[in-house]
Amino acid sequence: MIVQKFGGTSVADPERIRAVAARVARAKRTAADVVVVVSAMGGATDELLALARSVTPEPRRRHPRELDMLLTTGERITMALLAMAIRDLGVEAISLTGSQAAIITDTTHTGARIEEIRATRVREELGRGSVVIVAGFQGVSRAREVTTLGRGGSDTTAVALAVALGAERCDIYTDVDGVFSADPRRVPGARLLPEIDYQEMIELATSGARVMHPRAVEIGARHGVPIRVLSSFRDDNQRGTLILRRRHDVEQLALTGVAAESGHVRLTMRGLPQSMASVSHLLTALAEARVNLDMLVIADRPEARRQVQVTVKDESLPDALPVCELLTKEMGGEAVVVQPGLSRVALVGSGMQDAPGVYARAFAALLSAGIEVHAVSSSSITIAFIVDTRNEDQTVRTLHETFALGGQGA
Repeated sequence: MIVQKFGGTSVADPERIRAVAARVARAKRTAADVVVVVSAMGGATDELLALARSVTPEPRRRHPRELDMLLTTGERITMALLAMAIRDLGVEAISLTGSQAAIITDTTHTGARIEEIRATRVREELGRGSVVIVAGFQGVSRAREVTTLGRGGSDTTAVALAVALGAERCDIYTDVDGVFSADPRRVPGARLLPEIDYQEMIELATSGARVMHPRAVEIGARHGVPIRVLSSFRDDNQRGTLILRRRHDVEQLALTGVAAESGHVRLTMRGLPQSMASVSHLLTALAEARVNLDMLVIADRPEARRQVQVTVKDESLPDALPVCELLTKEMGGEAVVVQPGLSRVALVGSGMQDAPGVYARAFAALLSAGIEVHAVSSSSITIAFIVDTRNEDQTVRTLHETFALGGQGA
């Protein structure tokens, strides 16, 4: 059994849907069972959101339940058309909504999490010899309400179904040839990666590589389901990129790639009390306001005061700024300084913690390129730099060239 997922560009119009149908029919002839997950046709979700804006201009006033009911129609259109096209090729096919496929979620509208996939109906239809087409991005709560899974929901649906059905692998068809060492549109020498570890893929996806959503990769990693990323515009013999659990040589530096994401803003709270209590109070208040932090930097000053910097996404600024201003005032601080127009550029690979000189080489290269670094964070497989968005592309190219990520021995 294989699970195939086709994104919006892959099913953008009737011609593309017929091409996908032909690919699915060929897969059915070589595999015992085929389950297909589809996104809405390219641009369809944006059109539905535009309709929502036309009747309710203020985002906060849009009813989440009704928004979910609206947005799920996009995938339902695609799944029905694809089922028709596959049947036209002489292969039995049936389309199922997330509810019919028993994708059970929590009760959060517009950003639900999958709790369980019962998949009884899916297995029954497979047993009848049909290709089963499931609408991605959607499910049903235990309160019998239609829900959507938020950004990357179709990827999440596909990998979760692969886990529930015990599939051999999950193939994610998109408009690129696989996962590259950097965005090939920015870096001409970017290399197609034949394989990548789950954790490295999660870091790249979190840092702006839009090939897959990290939620889907996390599910694959947790259950050991291989995920293959490949192009729906190439022939069936392409390799793409296989995401799986890889073994690295002990203490060997093996850099994988660079990814970047714009739309970050830094908030600097000056003159806070020099205590852990002040930082804890701030972080608790931001968490209660549902603000996700990317970076946190603490710097103490000689006069026993403290400067705290947090980096958040642009869309979180309206929620984060009032919290920071109020707490800075309550704690006798001086001011809150807002620095917008920032990007996060991440260098991803294994062995960086045990390889002296990675930081030095990176900073020396960025200094030589005239790029200012505002903040740095690191994990066992990532070093992330906050830079001005105007320097984002140059930062990606500089790091990619410095560490020879376009070569086979990167």
